[in-house]
Amino acid sequence: MTIPKELDGVIASDPEVMSGAPSFVGTRVPLWVFLDHLESGVSLSDFHESFPRVTSEQTAAVLSWLAKASRQLINLDTAS
Repeated sequence: MTIPKELDGVIASDPEVMSGAPSFVGTRVPLWVFLDHLESGVSLSDFHESFPRVTSEQTAAVLSWLAKASRQLINLDTAS
């Protein structure tokens, strides 16, 4: 898995951590856990309460990247 440049330092894939699943740097929390929580309607504050080692800056960076990638995917990003 290639980590997007914008998420360097936020998400890492290390075979020694969670079998290489992309995870928040400094934690053992895989990215898929965060995405599953969002999909099921868990608030950011509840997510952070459950996973206090994941910082709000980390989740904000992921959400920002996802928003940008989504806009580009559906051609809404006119200011590339």
